[in-house]
Amino acid sequence: MGFIPFRNSRCVFARKHTILVATAALFSSSSTNTLARAFSTMPSSITTSNIDKLALVLVRDRKQLVARSKGKTAFFTPGGKREGTETDEEALCRECKEELTVDLIQSTIRPYGVFSAQAFGKPEGTMVRLTCYSADYQGTLCPNEEIEELRWITSDCPASDLTVTGIMLLEDLKSKDMID
Repeated sequence: MGFIPFRNSRCVFARKHTILVATAALFSSSSTNTLARAFSTMPSSITTSNIDKLALVLVRDRKQLVARSKGKTAFFTPGGKREGTETDEEALCRECKEELTVDLIQSTIRPYGVFSAQAFGKPEGTMVRLTCYSADYQGTLCPNEEIEELRWITSDCPASDLTVTGIMLLEDLKSKDMID
C-alpha cells in the first residue's frame, strides 16, 4: 500500500496498512492523555521526519519547468529550503538564482499551493511539504550549481521521471487546464 499523502493535517504517521493522523483536536490541552495514547500506539520501528521545501511553479506554453540534479534520475520542481531567517520569498529567489540563473521579480510572487508526500529517495516515513509559488523572472533559464538538466513537461510525462510531489503538482496543473 505504501504512504498516502494527507493535506491539512498537523502530523502524519504512516506505515504499510496502518495510518494514524494526529489532528488539531488532539493538540488541545485537555487532550494530553489522548495524544500520549495515540503516540504510544505507533510502532517503534517507524521514524518520521519532515522536510519543508519551497518551489517555483513555472508554466510556459502549457508546459511546466522541472529540473534534475546531477547524478539523480528524477525531475523535481525547482526550489529548495530556507536558510536561517529567510522568508519564503527570499529563499525562493535565492534558490532560483542558484539553480536556474534567473532573478525572480518579487512583486509577481504568488502562492500556488502546498503538496505533501513521502520524500523521494528518503527513508520511509520522511515526508516532504512542498509550498509552491508562481512568479515571473528576468534572465535566461540555464541549469546551474547542482542542476544537470532543465526540461519543459506536459501531463504525458512518465510518472517514473518525477517525484511524488511532482506527480501531484502535474496532476493539479492538468486539472486546472494550465498544461497539456
